[in-house]
Amino acid sequence: MLEKIIRKYYDEIFRYCYHHVASRAMAEDLCQDTFVSFIEHYEEYRHMGKTRNYLYTIAKNKCRDHYKKKTLIYMEELPEPEAAECIEETVVIRQMVMSLPEEFREAVTLRYFQNLRYKDIAAILKISLSLAKYRVKKGLELLSETEGGVHGTKGN
Repeated sequence: MLEKIIRKYYDEIFRYCYHHVASRAMAEDLCQDTFVSFIEHYEEYRHMGKTRNYLYTIAKNKCRDHYKKKTLIYMEELPEPEAAECIEETVVIRQMVMSLPEEFREAVTLRYFQNLRYKDIAAILKISLSLAKYRVKKGLELLSETEGGVHGTKGN
């Protein structure tokens, strides 16, 4: 059962961690720590809700703990885009999202980088559905206000 859960969610949780730390090695460590914690507390977890949401909650806490220990964000590895413009855009978007206040950063990351539904975001962040929607919307507004926004639309 546990092996099936790990296989099913490992890549998704890894991408989430990677988005937060932008280091493949650190993301792998955080992802593995997430699953180790899940396994250690599996007996206590049963019948508490969606497994995926629980894993995201653990991963969020692991990433948060990582930032408490280390404030530098490493951009050592990026996906292999085909054009230099894609690399620059990826870096800019990641930096913009990471500069958001944590409550908005988490909501935007879960919605747009992990493609989660609002109700899952609310469950992971332990907030109401309306607050989850608000945080995503407000996070996007803050992004559009920073240095021309993600799509360079400010002032046009």
